[in-house]
Amino acid sequence: MLEADPAAKSFCERPGFMAVDGQRCVVDFWARSDDHECLVVLSEPTPATDCPRSRLDFDPEAFAVRHIDAAERAAARVWTGNWQRMLPVLVAARGLVMPSLRGAIERFVVSSQSLMTIEREFSTGDPALIRAAVFELLHCGRIQALELHTESLSFLTRFVAVQAKS
Repeated sequence: MLEADPAAKSFCERPGFMAVDGQRCVVDFWARSDDHECLVVLSEPTPATDCPRSRLDFDPEAFAVRHIDAAERAAARVWTGNWQRMLPVLVAARGLVMPSLRGAIERFVVSSQSLMTIEREFSTGDPALIRAAVFELLHCGRIQALELHTESLSFLTRFVAVQAKS
């Protein structure tokens, strides 16, 4: 969920510990966005047994603490599953997608377009880079595909520029 969130600028998994109901527990994530930092704790805190004392103990009063329960994680299962498929494409193409390609795709999806139509429109380029450009635009919040919250990514998934929805 953090990796897919365009507002999340950086995060760290299991950065340290904090007290939850009087027990020292593992903090699942520390996350930072442009305007705040928070600690993320899953609904089932992991007790800090056999964990080194050299790790940081966070003061829960110094950070916002976001608790994510099992129901919220289950509701986001399709969304996070889709991002598990898209993130490797983003990582593999990091630094290879030209800004002009991203701009052209963003202009093309002013009206909603399927992934298949986008790939066909830009077929003179490397298909992996075209798909990576689409996923980069989605990741930075410049385009959206609302159906990715409820349906698996496919060639029929529709993408639309965010400003087109205004």
